[in-house]
Amino acid sequence: MASESASTTTGVGSTSALTIREIIPTNRTPEVWKDFNMCIMTNGQKKAQCKYCFHFLSEGSNTTLKNHITHPHCEVLKAQQNQNPEAGQTSMGRDGQIFMYNPDYLREQFAGLVIQRGLPFNHFDHEQTTRVFQNTMQPRYTHVSRSTLKRDAMKLWVAAKQATIDGFANLNTKVNLTTDVWSAPHNLPGSYMCVTVHWIEPSTWQMMKRVISFEEFPSPHTGTNLKYMLEKVFVIYGLQEKIMSITLDNASNNTSAMEKLILKYNSLCCTHH
Repeated sequence: MASESASTTTGVGSTSALTIREIIPTNRTPEVWKDFNMCIMTNGQKKAQCKYCFHFLSEGSNTTLKNHITHPHCEVLKAQQNQNPEAGQTSMGRDGQIFMYNPDYLREQFAGLVIQRGLPFNHFDHEQTTRVFQNTMQPRYTHVSRSTLKRDAMKLWVAAKQATIDGFANLNTKVNLTTDVWSAPHNLPGSYMCVTVHWIEPSTWQMMKRVISFEEFPSPHTGTNLKYMLEKVFVIYGLQEKIMSITLDNASNNTSAMEKLILKYNSLCCTHH
């Protein structure tokens, strides 16, 4: 089964729209489903995604899916049928299917690549790169600036964060946290805190984990400040009633913070390394 990357959001900047959690194979009516992906959404529902226009449809009716392609309701196929250059430029993809250049989708792919590979925001911000793309791959390609790429990456982050919050809201199990605080290396100023959530997915019994916080944690690193930082993370992700344990090292400020948290969250268990 193939997991979908950051490119699976239904639109750059959409914070409420569902996103694809996984694409799964299907044996249903090959002549219909050759034009669609069977997707598991972040809310657990199954959806059919058109391979051409990327719109989502109900997966329950082959007739609806067939009409989307044959009438067509798909905007990409309609544009090709009408031979309207203003509606989009179509060609054949590597898999023999219809391909349409979508600049918004390309920007989303760029933003996902920058996030996944840790690239600088100015990675595509060069006139020579633009000329290469335009002259060899896609004449309609337009320059993507560093500010645009940063904005798109932040929108993807906001959408992914909201999807994680929504996922925890529907999670019917306890979670475990690990956290640590450290100072920046090489005599650089600043210190940081990372919080990771671990749980067992009830439907699959798979071990899951998500990094839900990575932010600056200014001094002093007292137990009170650590408690405040952790509690802020709990509230943002709606985990107040779902935490079973927190694992830390045995620094005295960690002990102090956990003593304070245990008084407030009775079900919480603190585990030191």
